[in-house]
Amino acid sequence: MKLKFLLSPLFVLMLSAAGIFSQTVSTLIQGPSTFDDCLTLGPDGNIYASRYSGSVITKITPQGTSSIFASGFNSPNGTAFGPDGYLYVPSAVGNRIDKVSPAGTVTNVVPYMPGASAILFRPDGKMIVACYTPTAINLVELNGSYAPLYTGNGLNGPIGLRYTSTGKLIIGNFNDGKIFSVDTATGVFTQIADLPGSLGFLEIVNDVIYSTGFDVNKIFRTTLTGDTMTVAGTGASGQLNGPALLSTFSRPNGIVKSITGDTLFISDYQTRSLRVLSGITLGLININTVAPERYALGQNYPNPFNPVTNIEFSIPNTSKVKLVIYDVQGRLVETLVDYDLKAGSYKTDWYASAYSSGVYFYKLETDGFAETKKMILTK
Repeated sequence: MKLKFLLSPLFVLMLSAAGIFSQTVSTLIQGPSTFDDCLTLGPDGNIYASRYSGSVITKITPQGTSSIFASGFNSPNGTAFGPDGYLYVPSAVGNRIDKVSPAGTVTNVVPYMPGASAILFRPDGKMIVACYTPTAINLVELNGSYAPLYTGNGLNGPIGLRYTSTGKLIIGNFNDGKIFSVDTATGVFTQIADLPGSLGFLEIVNDVIYSTGFDVNKIFRTTLTGDTMTVAGTGASGQLNGPALLSTFSRPNGIVKSITGDTLFISDYQTRSLRVLSGITLGLININTVAPERYALGQNYPNPFNPVTNIEFSIPNTSKVKLVIYDVQGRLVETLVDYDLKAGSYKTDWYASAYSSGVYFYKLETDGFAETKKMILTK
């Protein structure tokens, strides 16, 4: 695990003004609101927010209009949408799990589960539930019965649950800020991060973990190999918007990615505001907004490299862009970019610390254009 130190605030401000850092923080809903906890993106494109210090779930439109979606819970916590399209709600103090229909009708699913704090659905459709106390990850059957799936292994008030693209389970502890990767085939836990203070919730974007530092007023970015850095927040308590590294939060808590994956929505527990962190797509930076005359894929730099290299590319039209990494056998290693981009020139990084030395290829595909280049990783 590595915790990277930040540049000085003055230097960050100078670089931000020059357009080097593209991440910014804004406020979509100014508190106090009717939510303060978990955020879940619904299949309808709306955000569903919990009120831990209360009893309601709030629906928030992409434009920032909020309304009460359902009520009657007892400290609703880490919600999740099931394969049936219903929102499943654990009541951490009420010790139960309910589900809410798209029309807002509440039905009990699990009458009693102590400390239920977060829900995640497995690929097979079964529900797993993180319990704060007694600490456990439980597996729930379709009839509402449940049994422990994981206990011990460093679990300490688990609250964050997500799957990686390869099916590994990521678990974050509220109490001590530790993050674990779990091999679901063997049940082996591997600690990949130890964040300062308490962890609110976590989200995964392109196999990179973003988590809220509840006690330290920061947003962290952690790779699956444990490289960790601050992406937003100075550590001071407040609601300052602007360049991400100069922004402030007030006990950031819930976190969820947008449909496009380039934006994170964050709930401030103390102020009950909804914050927006934009431009988070794996360090992708727009280095020139002027449309170039043609498509171009630059040679990565440095090359050879260990373990990070930069890749630049240009697109003359707004289009869907895909930038991927392959090994010498032609197997897909990692997807760096896979979304719509405006015309311009861009730079992104490949963090290859999890991969072995050798020859790799990166390929840019967009609007009938495709180009591949070779790079060498040395360790």
